[in-house]
Amino acid sequence: MVFPVETEDRTMRNLLMLCQDEVRLLVEGFRKILAISENLINDKPASPSNSEELKKIHEETGDIKNTLIKELNDIGGVILNREDFYRLISTFGDIMDHINAIGIRVLEMHKREWKIPPSATTGMREISDIAFDSLIKLREAIMSLGFNSEKSIEFTHEIDEIEKLLDSSYVQVEMDVITSGIEFPVILVLKDIILQIESMVDTVRDASDLIRIIAM
Repeated sequence: MVFPVETEDRTMRNLLMLCQDEVRLLVEGFRKILAISENLINDKPASPSNSEELKKIHEETGDIKNTLIKELNDIGGVILNREDFYRLISTFGDIMDHINAIGIRVLEMHKREWKIPPSATTGMREISDIAFDSLIKLREAIMSLGFNSEKSIEFTHEIDEIEKLLDSSYVQVEMDVITSGIEFPVILVLKDIILQIESMVDTVRDASDLIRIIAM
């Protein structure tokens, strides 16, 4: 006989494993973008497989999201924080949308052989690294959630600090791009990338808030 507590524990384990797989893909996708961006900055050729690799990651996150939603629909009211998991899954999808939007723009710049001037590269690297750090902390928060709730909450607080750090940096980076003297189309795309990065970190912060609720 399977008791309700055992059912809830098993369901939570399944949900957390799927969430961990989802966040691993988010980290992998953004890491891929960092590599492509470095090639663009250093005037190195783009790999023909980059676009397909990002597309595959996007599709895989979508498949996991659908599996998570199905799992939540199937379990009904077995777990009390079901709605929080729904919202968390939605934020994962939003994060992937931002990553995909950044990737598409970087790849298009590569395709057109656009150049990023040194006056803009330092700041772009800085906020990209901050954003990547937020995803690493999100992954650690999810990984810790199943066995150490206190540690998971600690990681969410670190994400709060990372989000504040980005907020204090991205406007300056945006201004550096606008005043860099590069061609107007390049300014527009870089400005859009900066906005996507800032929005992504805001969404990572939203996800961390939901993790904190689930951990309590």
